[in-house]
Amino acid sequence: MSEITLKEARKSLAAIRAKARPKYSSKTLVRLGEKRYAELKERLEAKNNNQFVVIEVDSGDYFIDKRHMKALLKARKKHPTAIFYLARIGSAAAFSMKGSVPLL
Repeated sequence: MSEITLKEARKSLAAIRAKARPKYSSKTLVRLGEKRYAELKERLEAKNNNQFVVIEVDSGDYFIDKRHMKALLKARKKHPTAIFYLARIGSAAAFSMKGSVPLL
Protein backbone atom coordinates (compact mmCIF):
# COMPACT_ATOMS: atom_id res chain seq x y z
CA MET A 1 0.00 0.00 0.00
CA SER A 2 1.41 3.39 -0.95
CA GLU A 3 1.83 6.05 1.68
CA ILE A 4 -1.26 8.15 2.26
CA THR A 5 -1.28 11.61 3.81
CA LEU A 6 -3.33 12.32 6.91
CA LYS A 7 -5.45 14.78 4.90
CA GLU A 8 -6.19 12.11 2.26
CA ALA A 9 -7.03 9.55 4.94
CA ARG A 10 -9.41 11.93 6.72
CA LYS A 11 -11.15 12.81 3.46
CA SER A 12 -11.46 9.15 2.50
CA LEU A 13 -12.77 8.11 5.91
CA ALA A 14 -15.27 10.98 6.01
CA ALA A 15 -16.74 9.84 2.68
CA ILE A 16 -16.82 6.25 3.87
CA ARG A 17 -18.46 7.15 7.20
CA ALA A 18 -21.27 8.81 5.30
CA LYS A 19 -22.05 5.45 3.64
CA ALA A 20 -21.50 3.23 6.70
CA ARG A 21 -24.62 1.97 8.42
CA PRO A 22 -24.33 0.84 12.05
CA LYS A 23 -25.77 -2.64 12.49
CA TYR A 24 -25.19 -2.72 16.25
CA SER A 25 -25.35 -0.31 19.16
CA SER A 26 -21.97 0.90 20.41
CA LYS A 27 -22.31 -1.31 23.48
CA THR A 28 -23.00 -4.42 21.38
CA LEU A 29 -20.18 -3.62 18.95
CA VAL A 30 -17.71 -3.31 21.84
CA ARG A 31 -18.91 -6.58 23.38
CA LEU A 32 -18.56 -8.45 20.07
CA GLY A 33 -15.19 -6.82 19.33
CA GLU A 34 -13.81 -7.67 22.77
CA LYS A 35 -15.00 -11.26 22.39
CA ARG A 36 -13.24 -11.65 19.03
CA TYR A 37 -10.10 -9.95 20.36
CA ALA A 38 -10.03 -12.39 23.29
CA GLU A 39 -10.12 -15.28 20.80
CA LEU A 40 -7.17 -13.77 18.89
CA LYS A 41 -5.27 -12.32 21.86
CA GLU A 42 -2.53 -14.90 22.21
CA ARG A 43 -1.74 -14.94 18.48
CA LEU A 44 -1.89 -11.14 18.12
CA GLU A 45 0.18 -10.26 21.17
CA ALA A 46 2.93 -12.73 20.27
CA LYS A 47 3.98 -10.80 17.15
CA ASN A 48 2.09 -7.51 16.91
CA ASN A 49 2.25 -5.91 20.35
CA ASN A 50 1.51 -2.17 20.41
CA GLN A 51 0.12 -2.16 16.85
CA PHE A 52 -3.52 -1.50 15.98
CA VAL A 53 -6.07 -4.15 15.11
CA VAL A 54 -9.36 -3.39 13.39
CA ILE A 55 -11.97 -6.14 13.70
CA GLU A 56 -15.06 -6.61 11.56
CA VAL A 57 -17.24 -8.36 14.13
CA ASP A 58 -19.61 -10.23 11.80
CA SER A 59 -16.99 -11.97 9.68
CA GLY A 60 -14.24 -12.02 12.31
CA ASP A 61 -11.84 -10.54 9.74
CA TYR A 62 -9.11 -8.43 11.29
CA PHE A 63 -6.52 -6.02 9.95
CA ILE A 64 -3.26 -4.99 11.62
CA ASP A 65 -0.98 -2.02 11.11
CA LYS A 66 1.33 0.24 13.11
CA ARG A 67 -0.93 3.17 12.21
CA HIS A 68 -4.62 3.04 13.07
CA MET A 69 -5.65 4.86 9.88
CA LYS A 70 -3.87 2.32 7.70
CA ALA A 71 -5.50 -0.57 9.54
CA LEU A 72 -8.90 1.10 9.10
CA LEU A 73 -8.31 1.67 5.39
CA LYS A 74 -7.33 -1.98 4.93
CA ALA A 75 -10.53 -3.04 6.68
CA ARG A 76 -12.65 -0.56 4.73
CA LYS A 77 -11.30 -1.91 1.43
CA LYS A 78 -12.74 -5.35 2.19
CA HIS A 79 -15.83 -4.21 4.14
CA PRO A 80 -16.87 -0.84 2.66
CA THR A 81 -19.98 -0.24 4.77
CA ALA A 82 -19.06 -1.91 8.06
CA ILE A 83 -18.50 -0.29 11.44
CA PHE A 84 -15.37 -1.65 13.14
CA TYR A 85 -13.92 -2.39 16.55
CA LEU A 86 -10.46 -0.82 16.98
CA ALA A 87 -7.92 -1.78 19.64
CA ARG A 88 -4.22 -1.42 20.35
CA ILE A 89 -2.75 -4.89 20.67
CA GLY A 90 -1.51 -5.61 24.19
CA SER A 91 -2.96 -2.42 25.67
CA ALA A 92 -6.08 -1.62 27.66
CA ALA A 93 -6.81 1.40 25.42
CA ALA A 94 -6.16 2.27 21.79
CA PHE A 95 -5.13 5.84 22.65
CA SER A 96 -4.03 7.75 25.72
CA MET A 97 -4.46 11.38 26.67
CA LYS A 98 -1.55 13.30 28.12
CA GLY A 99 -1.86 16.37 30.26
CA SER A 100 -4.79 17.40 32.35
CA VAL A 101 -8.37 18.30 31.68
CA PRO A 102 -9.78 21.10 33.81
CA LEU A 103 -12.86 20.14 35.80
CA LEU A 104 -15.75 22.55 36.08
